[in-house]
Amino acid sequence: MPVVRLLLAPLLLASSFVSHAQSADPPPLTGATFMELDAMLPSLRGRPNEEYRVQGLKAYQQRHYDEAIQRFEMASGYADKYSQHYLSLMHWHGVGTPVDRVRAYIWSDLAAERGNPRLLAIREKMWTQLSTQEQARVPREGQAYYARHGDDVAKPRAEAEFRRFARDMTGSRVGYRNQRFETGGGPVNGVFLTEVGSNAAAYAVSVAGSPDELYGKEGGLKRLDTYWQEQDRLLDGNVEVGEMEMVRRDDRRRPSPRQDR
Repeated sequence: MPVVRLLLAPLLLASSFVSHAQSADPPPLTGATFMELDAMLPSLRGRPNEEYRVQGLKAYQQRHYDEAIQRFEMASGYADKYSQHYLSLMHWHGVGTPVDRVRAYIWSDLAAERGNPRLLAIREKMWTQLSTQEQARVPREGQAYYARHGDDVAKPRAEAEFRRFARDMTGSRVGYRNQRFETGGGPVNGVFLTEVGSNAAAYAVSVAGSPDELYGKEGGLKRLDTYWQEQDRLLDGNVEVGEMEMVRRDDRRRPSPRQDR
């Protein structure tokens, strides 16, 4: 499966974003232009977490916030930590939805589920700014979110879709499996560019090879065992966190929505 590098810098989590309940301007979620996002989509087929994420970013840039929330929620159902983080910001700032700091924290907790240090830091920063009453709501309201969007259920859902797409792409009605695909040019500064035209190629690592090399063998995915690690590595490189605030001793241990599942 081709690894797609979404260079969505800045995946901004500056301290000012969390320090204010609502901003005059919505926080930027990506440094990519609308046209660059649009051009990424063909290379994301078969990976619904990434495809819905980019569709959500397109809607966000057009200020179609209801659609952006819908798309990010769909991506989150396929274990997309970027989208869970975006939803956290939107609910925290009231972008396209009323301010809901409890829901924002729950999405932040989900985004940090795999232990990303920067996302954990932001989650904890949000926690310190919740009231005692809001903190008490977190474990009660968070259960339904983990039941739908937690990695335990969302990763298998995503992988089933990866495999379904791989089967559709690699299956031959006449039993021929050696046709080759050409999906990009050579790497330039760590990304791949095509010979003509589009900025989109700067956002995708493309490969040439047989369907098995691209999509896997026996209905699986050749690179599935490293796919999530690669997503986490890219996420880790694009998150920025501001200075942390002091936390009172009685606030240091906070319940996770996963407790008592």
